[in-house]
Amino acid sequence: MANFPPNNGGIPTESATTPINGSLDNSFQQAASLPQGSESSKTLWMGELEPWMDENFVKNVFSTVSGEAVNVKVIRDRASGNAGYCFVEFNTADAATKALTLNGSPVPNSTRAFKLNWASGGGLVDRRDDRSPEFSIFVGDLGPEVNEFVLVSLFQARFPSCKSAKIMTDAVTGQSRGYGFVRFSDETDQQRALVEMQGVYCGNRPMRISTATPKTRSHQYGQGQHGQHMPAHGPAQGNMGWGGMGNGGNGGYYQPGFGPMAPQPMNQFTDPNNTTVFVGGLSGYVTEDELRSFFQGFGEITYVKIPPGKGCGFVQFVHRHAAEMAINQMQGYPIGNSRVRLSWGRSQNNSGVGTPYRPAPPPPHYPVHGAIPGGVSPYGPGPFGTGHQGPPGPPPTGV
Repeated sequence: MANFPPNNGGIPTESATTPINGSLDNSFQQAASLPQGSESSKTLWMGELEPWMDENFVKNVFSTVSGEAVNVKVIRDRASGNAGYCFVEFNTADAATKALTLNGSPVPNSTRAFKLNWASGGGLVDRRDDRSPEFSIFVGDLGPEVNEFVLVSLFQARFPSCKSAKIMTDAVTGQSRGYGFVRFSDETDQQRALVEMQGVYCGNRPMRISTATPKTRSHQYGQGQHGQHMPAHGPAQGNMGWGGMGNGGNGGYYQPGFGPMAPQPMNQFTDPNNTTVFVGGLSGYVTEDELRSFFQGFGEITYVKIPPGKGCGFVQFVHRHAAEMAINQMQGYPIGNSRVRLSWGRSQNNSGVGTPYRPAPPPPHYPVHGAIPGGVSPYGPGPFGTGHQGPPGPPPTGV
């Protein structure tokens, strides 16, 4: 077996990077022509693996589609067990080059497509135990056309210490959830990226950038967070080792042994006049009236919007303090059959968008174990009135 260069995070680094508004297809065409070194030219990076895809599965895939015997190393995180990508070593550079043409085609016996590129700085030897401190940012509002290679290439073009990127995916569909994380080895680059990349286009949309909790602080949050790399004020993501969302894409769902998200500090980039709340992880069966019913107790609502098929919604309040209270108290609350994740959304013109404010029907009743029938919820009165089993609401304003 060949000796592989050290792992720099598993995402290939190319000299030709994706332009800010460049073609995603072109980025893969450029990368495909850039094998680096005699060993790397026999090794491919394979990304966006599902959690159950192990070494044997990947070996069988390439044996089936190309007839090649390969060596495989799935990069695993100590916390989550799977980081969502691997390295595939071929016997010859020609075999690796031919296999690279599978990029974008369906992976047999799965719902995924091949995400392949030349390995650079990574291989079958995983040296994560020796890694230096890392600094991460949260990246939101990513379009479905953006993959991890495109995202990391965009940042590496500007920040030399950018090491890798992870886009969180839905556990069922495998589709992008529209957000992810980018890692840096230099804190200066991370701080620059927070400012310089805010609103920069990646694919067809401007990115929304926020801070993420450093991995070295992960053990301080045993009571309130899923693990590592939580956005300082973004959706309530799971651990990012690169596990958590990558390892099943649990989004706003709780995992066994972990409590609900603790309220997070407000994003320093948020417009102080912004009153729009982003609601992620919505079930497709939730209506705008139902969504409004969960938030109307926090204050007067301007409008509610649920874009079709996006799994998210927007609630705009008249006053910012109402939006802040809603974000802090509704984080991780079950609406429909899923738990929502909340963050600041971008203000939208109310003309023709969403459903304007009007009294809404009572919200669905979700029984709570230990509740007194017909009495007060063990959570307190809440914003929905006495007896409704809702989340904690704002404090009473009168006696």
